[in-house]
Amino acid sequence: MSKLIPDYVFDSIYDITPEVLTAHGVHGVLVDLDGTMASHKAALPPDTLHTFVDRLKNAGIAVLVFSNNHPERVGKFCEPLGVGYISHAGKPFSRGFRKAANRLGLSMREIAVIGDQIFTDVFGGNRAGALTCYVETLDRRFFWINVRYQLERGFIARGRRRMEARAHHG
Repeated sequence: MSKLIPDYVFDSIYDITPEVLTAHGVHGVLVDLDGTMASHKAALPPDTLHTFVDRLKNAGIAVLVFSNNHPERVGKFCEPLGVGYISHAGKPFSRGFRKAANRLGLSMREIAVIGDQIFTDVFGGNRAGALTCYVETLDRRFFWINVRYQLERGFIARGRRRMEARAHHG
């Protein structure tokens, strides 16, 4: 069950700073697309996302979009951001995470997985040995996504407590 608990819990992707990541030795991020970077309904990235990606890149952190969605969706979204991607990532299975680490030329200990799903992003990232950063989904108003969130709530709360305890002791 501990593999379902994120290392960090953020309200938004924009709350994740390069400083938090580099403090953990992170040199690359695998970022989920739908619900994390933008709503699954958004065809193109919002302007604010360009700034977020640039801040990471300028801090020496490689950015790779890591999505279970199809190549047409992910490629069209990533092109304006100027970032690479892996579609049909197969999360939470470890094969896709290994492929992403190889693409970045990093070990999993140097990678943070950022996503809005406990059962794919967090579980897969934890199993692979990455730092896991859960962000509240941008798509909560959709019925089935809200149902999933209800199932994930306990793990998210435990992640928040773990993060707060680390902040008080570190």
